[in-house]
Amino acid sequence: MTGDRGLRLSALFGPLLLAVCAAPATTEVQWVKAGADDQTVSRELRDCAAQANAAAASEHGINQDINATLGGNWQFSGTSAIEHQSMNAQSAGYADRVLNSCMQAKGFTRQS
Repeated sequence: MTGDRGLRLSALFGPLLLAVCAAPATTEVQWVKAGADDQTVSRELRDCAAQANAAAASEHGINQDINATLGGNWQFSGTSAIEHQSMNAQSAGYADRVLNSCMQAKGFTRQS
């Protein structure tokens, strides 16, 4: 019985572990724009970060609603942790896209 349970758990969490381990390492991003000094870059980045944070907060609220609706099913099926991680990753990706779009709309180019 213990072997079956271990096999089920490894089948459930194995792909998650692979996804986490295979995730790309974070790199520092710099934004550049001809004629923009460091203060301008910082100011515009703060403005875009505020927009990205607002988008992330909105996504967090949506995720709470989804969890309220489906959370019990996820707990019953044993996928709660995976679902929460997936929703968090999607929210972070959305916030990153908002920040990137904002900076590009202001004429900045992203350099890694």
